Formats: sequence, structure tokens, C-alpha cells
Amino acid sequence: MKKEPFGTTKLQLSNICYGTGNFGEKLTKEQAFYNLDMYLDAGGNFIDSANVYCRWVPGLTNSSEQYLGEWLKSRNADDKVVIATKGGHYDFESPEISRVNPRDVRKDLEESLQTLGLERIDLYWLHRDDPETPIEDIIQMMEDLVKEGKIRYYGASNYTKERMEQAVNYAKAKGLQGFSAVSNQWSAVKVNPDANLNSDPTLVMMDEDYYQWHKAHQMPLVPYSAGGHGYFQKRFLKEAISPAMKKAYDNDSNEELLRRFSLLAQETGVSVHALSLAWLLQQPFPVFPIAAITKSAQLADFLVASEFSFPADF
Repeated sequence: MKKEPFGTTKLQLSNICYGTGNFGEKLTKEQAFYNLDMYLDAGGNFIDSANVYCRWVPGLTNSSEQYLGEWLKSRNADDKVVIATKGGHYDFESPEISRVNPRDVRKDLEESLQTLGLERIDLYWLHRDDPETPIEDIIQMMEDLVKEGKIRYYGASNYTKERMEQAVNYAKAKGLQGFSAVSNQWSAVKVNPDANLNSDPTLVMMDEDYYQWHKAHQMPLVPYSAGGHGYFQKRFLKEAISPAMKKAYDNDSNEELLRRFSLLAQETGVSVHALSLAWLLQQPFPVFPIAAITKSAQLADFLVASEFSFPADF
């Protein structure tokens, strides 16, 4: 897999990140290990997890990190991959209470370090923002963790453009590391303005203003839901589309992009899903899509998308 420099950090990362949010919920430990082995053998080195992943499943806790930690130990792979994990997500029983504070973030971080069997997290995401907390306090909290050697770099997941502007300006003025990347929802699929695809109001989606901000600042984006919930692939294969997905994604812009993807897929033999991931890599700022695997054969899309170059006239 192709590797790219990760913004202003010293990291060289696979341009497609393997998302492990389904470890335990949709994949057994054996399946997860098999897929991780394949990803590593293919040259992948960027793996995304979170302390909260699969806590929503009755009977499970942080099974994503548990499986990942066991795999790292059994494969002696902690120096072969970069683990990005997250903390500060709200409690599912009290979603209205923010956990973006030193006590709760440290609690999540310490649990992640123990579960993963690591002494330091290379890239640590704040999973949510707390708009009521000054961004200066949030940056200082993360800088303290860097100084203590518990994390190397840190990023912002589900932060608005306005909050990121404040964060960048503060870090620059104080000579601090600041956020190294953003992880918000984005894909090649254009979302209709009146869509309500997400039931969680704390999720932040890319829009045109944010796109231009990333372009101007060259801030890396690590988008989740990068496959657009499989919309283009399902349409290409003429599979059923849910009413919610139709309401969110059916528009002229997506029809045109689907037409172009379909023609290119027929000409090249590359899947529409792989093309939709590769499209994200063609942007005028660094993009490292997060993509999950439910079937091992889907890894082929990672490999193709990682190296694919669109025709000049696309």
C-alpha cells in the first residue's frame, strides 16, 4: 500500500486507514486477526480504533481495542503499525454530559494504553468536542499528555470548522503542537442539505466551507464513513437502497458521479467502491480515508484504491 507523509508530523502512513469499529460486533477475533494480518502483509500500517468501540453492544466493552491489543502482542507488531485511538466520547447512558475534560480523557487514555499493551499512543483523537469548554483548555490538556509521553500526536474528531480555526490560531500563537489532523464524516457522496442520516447530533460532516479550509491549511483529513455507506457500489450493482439513504443521497450530482464511476469501472475492472475511496485521495489536501472490512475480499479494494490514478479527463 502507498504511504504518505501525515501533515506536519513525522509519521508516514498508509493512505487508507483500516477501521476496526466492527471488531466484536460483526467480526470474531479470528476474523479480525486474519484481516489485520492481510492488511499488514499488504504494507498497511495505519489502524484506527477507539475506547468506545463496541461498548454499544450488550455484553461487550472495548472489544475493538481488546482484539487489537491481543493481535499486536501475538504478532509483535507494535513497531510495525501506527495505532490511532480515541477518547472523550460521551457515556451512552448520559449522552448529554460531555466527557471532554482531563479526568475522563485521562481515564480513557490509560485504559486504552493498558488494553492495547502500549506505552504511548502515536495518534490520539478526541472523539468529541465540548463547545462549552474554551478551546485553549482543550489544547493545553492534550499538550500535557504529549509532555508526559503518553501520546505523540493528537487530532480532533467531530470538531466544527470554527472550533478548528480557534485551535489552530491558539496553537500557532503559543508555539504549541496543536491538532495534527481532523476526523469528520465525509465521502465522495454528496449529502442533501435536508438529510438526517445521522441520529447523533454531535457528529460533524464535511461541507464546502470546511473543504476550502482544509485546502487552505493543508490539514490532513481522516474521514470516517468514507465509503458513503456503500451508496455508489449498491447503485452500481442495482442493490436495494433504504428510504433514508435515498433521501440523503439521491441528487443530480451523485447521479453524474455514479455515471462516471460506472464507466470507469467497466473500462478498468476496478470496483466502484474502490474508485470512491480513490476519489478521496485525489483531493488538493492530505486525505487518509478510514475503511472497514466485513469480508476479507474487500481488502482488494484497499490495495487498488491506494495506488489508483484517475485519467486526466475524469
